[in-house]
Amino acid sequence: MGVVSFAHTGKQIRLDLFLTMKFPGKTRSFIKKQILSGAVEINGYVVKKSAYPIKEGSIITFKEPEIIKSGIEVFDYDLEIIYEDDYFAAVNKPAGIPAHPGKGNYDNTLVNILIGKISDLSGIGGVERPGIVHRLDKDTSGIMLIAKNDFSHNALASSFKNREIKKTYFAVTYGIIPQKSGCIEGFIKRDSKSRIKMEMAQKEGGKHCVTRFENVKSIRGAATLLKVMPETGRTHQIRVSLFEKGYPIVGDKLYRRKDIEGRYKSLNFIKRQMLHAYMLEFPHPETREKIILKAKVPDDMLWAFGSDVPDNF
Repeated sequence: MGVVSFAHTGKQIRLDLFLTMKFPGKTRSFIKKQILSGAVEINGYVVKKSAYPIKEGSIITFKEPEIIKSGIEVFDYDLEIIYEDDYFAAVNKPAGIPAHPGKGNYDNTLVNILIGKISDLSGIGGVERPGIVHRLDKDTSGIMLIAKNDFSHNALASSFKNREIKKTYFAVTYGIIPQKSGCIEGFIKRDSKSRIKMEMAQKEGGKHCVTRFENVKSIRGAATLLKVMPETGRTHQIRVSLFEKGYPIVGDKLYRRKDIEGRYKSLNFIKRQMLHAYMLEFPHPETREKIILKAKVPDDMLWAFGSDVPDNF
């Protein structure tokens, strides 16, 4: 079990509020649950009251949940580890594998693979999401960063939140896009008719999103290969933005036109959405040194390039 400690140097504050600030992205209910379970100590004593007042000079210790107690089983899979040090790892997530356990799939996820491959994982995400700082959709392949301790988790989460991480994807869309480059900007929200979908919205009802793209090449007179650089990180952002622009991603079963398979029969051999998280550029969580990592494009997407991916991408 990993342990992370903090020294409180400010004014008196409630325990749950303090921990919520230290663990960005976690809900107050999650924090309260951890406090109630006895996972938090103040100056060496277990405290189970969320409203407990922390005084200046107090040492707060949080014990990471044990992965083994969660009942998560190891999934033996030949996962490509792109990079690993004492602070984080970068892996190439295959398409078809969810990032973490959820309804309907508790065994064949990236988390199940990670607990058998990487000895240390952060516990901030809870027992079902050890090491998970960010996510990719199930049928999106590509690079993911995995935190090996809570310090790294907080640092990487902060870098994502502050837009210090530059993301580059490859996407193949239906139709020939005439522009050499462009920017899709708007607001995105949960679809009013479907809880599993997102949609573009008016400013008042959605979250701001910015998606830049560069046209790489036209394919077979029916599709376009794009390099996509999302500047924000909204759920399904790239998929929704391109769909609303009139160029849905090839193979996307959620965001597509009803007549798409009939109009583009030459692309019906595609079995999953052609979206790959190719590159991340970010500051190292400890040294702040600039890191650039790339995830090899999977075989099922190489047809769009016509050959191997050029080194200058």
